[in-house]
Amino acid sequence: MIKLDDIRRHAANRPEQIAVVDGASRLTWGQFADHVDRMAAGLSAQLPPTRPARAVHLADNRWELAVAMAACATLGISCTGLDTEAGAEELTGLLTQLQPTVVFVSTEHRPVLDRCVWPTGPEALHVLLDGAKAGAVARVAGVGSRSVSFGTLLATEPLPSLPAALPYESLTVIPGEGGNPRVAVRRSAVEGRHLVDLVDEFGFDGSDVHLTAAPLAQPTARGLARTFLSLGGTLVLGRYRDPAALAALIAEERVTTAVIDPVALVRLLSHPGSETLAKSAQLRCVIALGRHLNRWVVNTAWEQLGPVLHLAYSTPETGLNAIMGPDELHVAPIRSGRMMLGSSLVVLDPDGLPLPAGENGRVAIAGYQVMDGYLDGEAAFTTLDVGQGPQRFFVTGERGQLDAQGRLVVTSRSAEVPTVSRNGAVDTEIFRLEADLLNLPCLRDTAVMRVDVPGLGDSLVVPFIAVAVGREVTGYKTLTAACNRRIPSLPAHVIAVDHIPYSPTGTIKTDELLDSVLPIIKLNLQLEHTMQQEMSA
Repeated sequence: MIKLDDIRRHAANRPEQIAVVDGASRLTWGQFADHVDRMAAGLSAQLPPTRPARAVHLADNRWELAVAMAACATLGISCTGLDTEAGAEELTGLLTQLQPTVVFVSTEHRPVLDRCVWPTGPEALHVLLDGAKAGAVARVAGVGSRSVSFGTLLATEPLPSLPAALPYESLTVIPGEGGNPRVAVRRSAVEGRHLVDLVDEFGFDGSDVHLTAAPLAQPTARGLARTFLSLGGTLVLGRYRDPAALAALIAEERVTTAVIDPVALVRLLSHPGSETLAKSAQLRCVIALGRHLNRWVVNTAWEQLGPVLHLAYSTPETGLNAIMGPDELHVAPIRSGRMMLGSSLVVLDPDGLPLPAGENGRVAIAGYQVMDGYLDGEAAFTTLDVGQGPQRFFVTGERGQLDAQGRLVVTSRSAEVPTVSRNGAVDTEIFRLEADLLNLPCLRDTAVMRVDVPGLGDSLVVPFIAVAVGREVTGYKTLTAACNRRIPSLPAHVIAVDHIPYSPTGTIKTDELLDSVLPIIKLNLQLEHTMQQEMSA
């Protein structure tokens, strides 16, 4: 997040201009500077002398969180976002890895945090973001941690001088298999270069009003929020679970740019309030993580928002690496994009050697945004020379191919559920099936999972969200036909759902999704079997 000295610079030039909007709360640059100054002073007084100090936040987007993150950046403290939908067990594992000194939490998410126990938990400072001003620092019931309200810290006298710079550290949570997330570590600041590249790519400037309709725990959302504040623009924090409020916010705040969570984008485009935004709003650029968005989203966004949608390919380990603009979306595969500035990308064969265009393999990425490694150990890196000298490439868990124009097409993602031994021919057809389904205009969202679980065996599980209520039968027939046509060797269990869960980084939570649909699929199979027995009796 932006630091206090940058905030002061904007406050000196435009003290009354709005910096942060959160519903009815509006912070001018002057107020933003004062709040961050006082928050940094309050935190500094509470921190232990040992370093490095680390912070985490467990809260939905709110202006208090923006102030807290800016105060942490000013003090040189990494501030890592946690998934607000995670359970106590997953959060406990993350807190054990991170060992935070400060925990920013809202009242809504306080109960799950109180169930978490980690080695340094009793010494951590819990800051209640929506807590009223209180007196002394209290102990949190049950866990022994110190607790203080945001209002109390905000009442601290400003810092007499900025603290000395600390060694840089940036930590990002990576959703893991089986509910075991990892933490990516970066020890070199890249914010300055990233800002320059984004300005070159999109023409962002200080006149933009930027909407963040994705969790600030998401690296892309956090990075773009920092970019617009650095430029002196206005940051609007959106309630991304409420499509009606989101549509109204875009129009009322005259939003020009936005980063929107994939699920929030689907909800927004499905809501009647978005139907006139192309005419009434000022939008010129909307960025969404695009690995799971389909043809219906692209077509509807063009009609209701205008030619503004950009699909991004981004991973927490490697940053924002590829982008596909509105015009390209109509002629290129959905899950694809051209490389962003500062990134190098190759596709590797099983021996770790670069493949020519058109051949499928593991995606590997190099560039200044790539992490240094995981907090719990080194990651999969390889050194390659692709014409720019030896470079350190991070080998991702995704597969894809480069087309003749050098554009990346992502064909599959890492499996997070029990899988069978892979067969290359079947896998190729699964990739093609996913591409077929993404291009179906009758779906809002879908996932294709190949699993081997008791009761189903080696099969496909294909949950989907229909384009409209009452259109589930159409979607079921269309998806079933596509599965039978592409992969007749595997039984396909197609099922309509109301929700496909995503992590803050835009990855489908396949474990959670599978847990929700497996009982229904097995019940349907039992009912079918019972009916067949009755008919044959």
